[in-house]
Amino acid sequence: MDLFSKVEVSAYLEKIKTKMEDEILSLSDEQVTTIDIDEWREYYYSNYQIEPILIYVDQAELDISEVKIQEYNIWSKYDPYEQEYFLVDGYKIIFKIPFYGESELFNLRPSSFILSRFVADKIVSPRNDNPGYLFYASQYKRNDLKGKEDIRTFVIEEFKSGFRSYLTMIENVNNDIKGFNVGLENLVKSKLELRKNKASDFDNIKKALQIPMNLKADAPNIRPLPLKKIRKIIKPKTKNVFAEPEYCISDSDYNNILNIIHNACSTMEATSRTFNKNNEEELRDFIISTLGTHYVDSVTGETFRKIGKTDIHVIFENKSAFIGECKIWHGIKKFTDAIEQVFGYSTWKDRKISLIIFNKDNKDFNSILDVIEDWIKANTKKATKENANMWKCLIHREESNSDIQIAIQVYDISI
Repeated sequence: MDLFSKVEVSAYLEKIKTKMEDEILSLSDEQVTTIDIDEWREYYYSNYQIEPILIYVDQAELDISEVKIQEYNIWSKYDPYEQEYFLVDGYKIIFKIPFYGESELFNLRPSSFILSRFVADKIVSPRNDNPGYLFYASQYKRNDLKGKEDIRTFVIEEFKSGFRSYLTMIENVNNDIKGFNVGLENLVKSKLELRKNKASDFDNIKKALQIPMNLKADAPNIRPLPLKKIRKIIKPKTKNVFAEPEYCISDSDYNNILNIIHNACSTMEATSRTFNKNNEEELRDFIISTLGTHYVDSVTGETFRKIGKTDIHVIFENKSAFIGECKIWHGIKKFTDAIEQVFGYSTWKDRKISLIIFNKDNKDFNSILDVIEDWIKANTKKATKENANMWKCLIHREESNSDIQIAIQVYDISI
């Protein structure tokens, strides 16, 4: 097999760069806007850096076999009846040379090269922690080795002399590879930042346009239209405004979802004999089916999908926008666990979430509301009671240093 001739090293490196750039471009907006640039830079660098060839000539192993060697018959030029070649006895000496690195580099023509042919019997690639091997052969006629005082020294010196140009080509390839590796880390970082900026720009524009989620054309209007009245505008007072997270549904969509859930759960309360026998998953499915009559997803046709056993997951523009968790009331400890569980689904800070609690067994429903209200006062940054069944809260998460909106909705389906 011929070495250092199949592909120009520049073309090989360009192909690797293109593959890496395509992989970065394929990251979703949600992935790229939540990644740690330094961590992902290390990931891509470790996956796309190229290991140069380290070859250990002094540790080569020798093997020998008897062969027939073609020898040119000089008399064939003068006599047409003479054969051009004839076979003589000889030896094939194989040097099994260990190496580490990318065996594919032996196929590359470096930017600086020697105009010669480089031949090897075969190459075995490194595997796990084991080295690879380059098999290099020398042939000698039997008479060539006759009379040598130290045949081994003679053969090894001949090998080193002939293999010297191979080492030069390996060094030239390695120099090209080292140059690529040196610039790779900065290249990865710049491509990640470009991809992240592109996603951020797109979402900022969508946010500025206030594009809502897609309602079904025949979805019922759960909010009555107020009569338009002329009223004087009072000079607004300065107040603290909680900025809407960059990657989430709008407050109007959030409130609409909560209203749909509230109406569905109020129906359950009114028909508690029907719903009291249902478990968490069945109660959740009723809410999902109700939400599904209002919203459509432009890609899959399923805006609402389930994650885990009891989770309601709203996707908006391929991003997680809202999650809801349904739980049966089993005391304040389980309630606190449910809060942590629903936050556990929040892998990035821009979530709007809801915890929906159903009371099936406690006859004193008001005592449950009191216990939950005490918890809210002690554990939230800000809270408002929207109606008899729902609080809208702002909870600060230390691990992400962010504020997350959570609606706590509590309904009585006891009988």
